[in-house]
Amino acid sequence: CFLIERGASAFLTVGPAALALCRELGLGDDVTPPLEPGGTFVWHDDRLVPVPDGIGLGIPTRFTPFLASRLFSPLAKLRAAIEIVIPPDPSAGDVSIGAFLRRRFGGAVVDRLAGPLISGVYGAAIDELSLDALMPRLREAEQRYRSLVRAGLAARGRGPAGPLLVTLRRGMGSLIDALAARLARVDMRLGVDLRWVERAGPGYATHLGDGSRVVADAVVLATPAPAAARALADLAPAAADALAPITYRGTAAVSLAYDARQLAGPLSGHGFVVPDGALAIAACTWSSAKWPERAPQGTVLVRATVRSDALLAQGDDALVDAAHGALVRAMCIQGRPVLARVARWDGAMPRYTVGHLDRLARIGAALLPFPGIVLAGAAYRGAGVPDCIAQGQAAAETILAAEAVGT
Repeated sequence: CFLIERGASAFLTVGPAALALCRELGLGDDVTPPLEPGGTFVWHDDRLVPVPDGIGLGIPTRFTPFLASRLFSPLAKLRAAIEIVIPPDPSAGDVSIGAFLRRRFGGAVVDRLAGPLISGVYGAAIDELSLDALMPRLREAEQRYRSLVRAGLAARGRGPAGPLLVTLRRGMGSLIDALAARLARVDMRLGVDLRWVERAGPGYATHLGDGSRVVADAVVLATPAPAAARALADLAPAAADALAPITYRGTAAVSLAYDARQLAGPLSGHGFVVPDGALAIAACTWSSAKWPERAPQGTVLVRATVRSDALLAQGDDALVDAAHGALVRAMCIQGRPVLARVARWDGAMPRYTVGHLDRLARIGAALLPFPGIVLAGAAYRGAGVPDCIAQGQAAAETILAAEAVGT
């Protein structure tokens, strides 16, 4: 059978929270590294071109593979090479990741490499994404080494010993199942929306969509930012107003399976990314080539990411046709998929646009008069699985610390 991920298919090991939780829940032996060979491709000039070695999220740190790459013209390579002598930007204030990298490496590197790779991770255009919120280390590296290439060369050999990205052998859903089993004695109400929060004596009362009311000493709002804003509109209108500028975009994961004989040859690598608008999809993960036990012998499982608003407004059949058409063009697939599954996530990807940290500061200030109201989740300080776990743990620690002071 096929193992198809509807949501996140893996998590980074750089932040320890996800790995630690897996071990705490007895899933340590299920943590699985990606298969070899690795490697990612970029759709360029109507073909898949390998990402050069030594590229970290689109930033060249090794000159020889970069200079040999077919992705760039000699002039674009020369423009990128002078990054090593471009002085740091003395101005303060948040800027977009795209603007920062364009100043250092030129437009070709951003449009063809950094943009697709970084946008694929964060779900928004690179020229909208906040440098200070998502990649503050780039600014720090620029100031310390006066060049991102120099910083990358200095960091070589100091990376983590294990893989940067891992998954769980039985799928990421096994983490949710194990956590739910651990919380079996907790009052969990699934499929019920939160309407509003109000004061209730020294604590708070939450009003739910099924008409029930839950009174608690503290409330952790781990909802998307718009839902948190609606819940706080009467209790803390200034916080609700500060939450409103955090916007989201939708995405769909289209998983398609093929008989291996439908492909031009065996898959070698983990997938490819697509510059904005070049194909109907934004990226494609070769799931069965990246992770073990994802597809039966003799079959191939891939997952295409669709972010086009025009496509997302159409039905599932249209998404499958668009994704399949893009794969036919990129991978020379023959015939129709033997299996197709669509997972839609409408308005599920928060956009960390320029000024994100300032927005968080305003939200925090607006919530100061409401001890016991804590925000956590993908909209605030990281949307990845380890980030969200760490925020949940930090929220619990904040509440426990406040209670300890109160007693």
